[in-house]
Amino acid sequence: MRSRKAEAAADAQLPRVGWPALRAGSGGLALRIEYLLETAPLFGGVKVVLAQANLLARVGHQVRLVCSGEKPAWYELDSSIEWLEPAHRSAGAVDVTVATYWTTLGPAMVDATAPVVHYCQGFEGSYTHNRADHDHIARSYELPAPAFCVSEPLARLIRRRFRRPARVITQPLEDWFGPDESRRSPSPSSFRVVVVGPLEIDWKGVATALEAVARLRASGREVELIRISQTDTRMKEAAIAGSDEFHTGVTPREVAAILRGCDVLLTASWEQEGFGLPALEAMASGVPVVASRVRCYEDWAARAALIVDADPTEMAAAVGRLADSPALWCERRQLGLETAREYSPARSTQSTVDALEWVRSGNWKSARELLAG
Repeated sequence: MRSRKAEAAADAQLPRVGWPALRAGSGGLALRIEYLLETAPLFGGVKVVLAQANLLARVGHQVRLVCSGEKPAWYELDSSIEWLEPAHRSAGAVDVTVATYWTTLGPAMVDATAPVVHYCQGFEGSYTHNRADHDHIARSYELPAPAFCVSEPLARLIRRRFRRPARVITQPLEDWFGPDESRRSPSPSSFRVVVVGPLEIDWKGVATALEAVARLRASGREVELIRISQTDTRMKEAAIAGSDEFHTGVTPREVAAILRGCDVLLTASWEQEGFGLPALEAMASGVPVVASRVRCYEDWAARAALIVDADPTEMAAAVGRLADSPALWCERRQLGLETAREYSPARSTQSTVDALEWVRSGNWKSARELLAG
């Protein structure tokens, strides 16, 4: 396996294309955008798509979501957004089709009546639970479509491995994620550590984060563990570190309220992580972050988060530093709030519109020619 330094040197040899600042659609006209979703369960990757659709609809673009099943009750969609079953999808009438998961990319390309772009939030061919699909995923990624990515490391992977044009678009961050302005220091008694994500997805690193909490407690620290997960695994997790609060199936708005009452978010994701949205949501909520030393966090979060190896002892030590130093806690809180401002709705919307116009206009094809050369 090549080192990160060697990978960076190899990536530097790939041609770069500058992206001109564009406005919404050709001549300022509204774009007609279609998102293809496989399903719409309560997961961050789905929420990002729905949030992006809302932002586009609210500035006048026409958006439709094609997905099996009913609209998700856990997320409020703009009333102008059309929700369609795949069987009811009409041909044409769109400017750009956005495939949001590897299983939707192939069908989108086959049925294409408009330019297709692949919205990649993580390379599924690196996950551990779906090894039987890895060959199919790789073949899907070889299809000649441009990609939107949630982080530069992910975009580099697509450019380097699959020779496809890829550009980063700014993550949508809802404005309900905000700090408790009355909190200017960590909790004076028990330090509240929040860990977000399902235990079952091993590369989310939940088990490592729980072990870090266990070591903090074993050292004599008063630590409250706050868990947010799609599934209720509290009994299984109790063998590592018992939770003081366990929230499951909570809506994004409820997540925001929970985060505001915490002192630190602890995330120990592996390299499979595409972005790590809970870390951004925590920063926007005024909660400092301790994150694992992986490419995505080093790319966007390192200015504000304490970045350490995904080792329980090192992660526990980093949390301890924040608990022991109100000055450090306040510094990281402020840096996190500043980082989160870079993901404002306005910036996310313009980033997405510019990228959609790049696809609609066909400008992405010049980048494909350079990458193939």
